[in-house]
Amino acid sequence: MTLKGKTAVVVGASGQHNFGVATARRLAEQGATVVVSGRREAPLKALAKEIDGLAITCDMNDEASIESLFNDAKTATGRVDIAVNSAGALAAAPIATLTREQIQPTLDVSFIGALLLFRYASAVMEHGGSIITISSLTARLPGPALAVYAAARAGIDYAVKVAALEYGPQKIRFNSIAAGLIQTDMTDAMFTGGDSEARFIPHIPAGRMGTIEDIAQTAVWLADDEKSGFINGQLIDVSGGQQNGKLP
Repeated sequence: MTLKGKTAVVVGASGQHNFGVATARRLAEQGATVVVSGRREAPLKALAKEIDGLAITCDMNDEASIESLFNDAKTATGRVDIAVNSAGALAAAPIATLTREQIQPTLDVSFIGALLLFRYASAVMEHGGSIITISSLTARLPGPALAVYAAARAGIDYAVKVAALEYGPQKIRFNSIAAGLIQTDMTDAMFTGGDSEARFIPHIPAGRMGTIEDIAQTAVWLADDEKSGFINGQLIDVSGGQQNGKLP
């Protein structure tokens, strides 16, 4: 219960099997009061009930919605100490076919929305805090049809370093987790073939597929000042060593 007395806000927790949901559960296990957020109210309420937390909807396309999320979280719980951004949008298409209409939604959520989350989460962290964004191995290793998604993630990974400098005097830490190829609600289509592990595992030095729990446990570690208080402005690969090789 190392996070007892602290409030964590987890954005991107309205799915069924994703990093946000797993992280919210682990933060609650460590004693934090957890505010879960996303676009879909019903799954948020179910998760909040399960972990004895709160549910507040948020649209990462809407600046006012992001600001309200953190103001409302502070009003409801008295403080905000931890923010985890697991929201994302995927535009998968080769550059030769991309249009502005395809590109913009991913940028709005994964880059612009993430930057605004940095701003408004920090604004309510009166006692310092930890802000964590979930990024992707694809921002480090190129893959076809991933230019928009990977570029947005890479941009925020760099913004994390700038934020660490700007908010250091306020004792707010910023770090990013580069998740390897892991099955989630968003990546289910990549795992439809029965040979998924045979295709992917040869590229992973650890010899196994990653799980949402691998990411959640890393996020909980970064959230805890006693365990990771000197980690700031970092991109942490959680991909079993795959960052040293290539995408399958």
